[in-house]
Amino acid sequence: MCCRLRCLVKQLERGEASVVDLKKNLEYAASFLENLYIEETRRLVDTEDELRDIQSESVPSEVRDWLASTFTRQRGLMLRRNEDKPRFRSIVHAVQAGIFVERMYRRTSNMAGFSYPPNVISELKHVDMWSFDVFGLNVASGDHALKFVFYELLTRYDLINRFKVPISALISFVDSLEVGYSKHKNPYHNLMHAADVTQTIHYLLLKTGIVVSLVLG
Repeated sequence: MCCRLRCLVKQLERGEASVVDLKKNLEYAASFLENLYIEETRRLVDTEDELRDIQSESVPSEVRDWLASTFTRQRGLMLRRNEDKPRFRSIVHAVQAGIFVERMYRRTSNMAGFSYPPNVISELKHVDMWSFDVFGLNVASGDHALKFVFYELLTRYDLINRFKVPISALISFVDSLEVGYSKHKNPYHNLMHAADVTQTIHYLLLKTGIVVSLVLG
């Protein structure tokens, strides 16, 4: 559009532009700018809607203020094309997931009725990673990888408190699961496989941002 308008200016300077051409080009420019304004306004509205979604105690006020000042009109900033700025939703997910992990991790090793050996705590620090070593956890826990992954993730998702699950009943249930998986000594469909699948699902929930709606929603 810029080249088109500059060409029109040159024609006007030389007296070569007709009224018809001038009208057609001005209408084109007006239509282009109107569509651009509508698109930018829609992006801002979408961003502000997403920002309102995290106006809760789960996100510190300092973080909300930074998101607002960076991605909304509070400082007159407009979102450009997608490649010009990180996607707002991705940043919100990263912030919320980080808060979720920090909040839940503080609870895990101090729950009444269930203690974590130091080596198990060390292994579970990597439970949010794709490279999580379920074999290392199984060694550190004395062949109880499923029990610790199961308990760790239920605690992180706050399901034990939310549904008031008795710790003794939960541990008894997981013990029975481990016995069942070990009964036939299947080298593939065993308790480590179950722990690995459980951790993989957790990883996918965390990376896609679904964990935010499950825990903070």
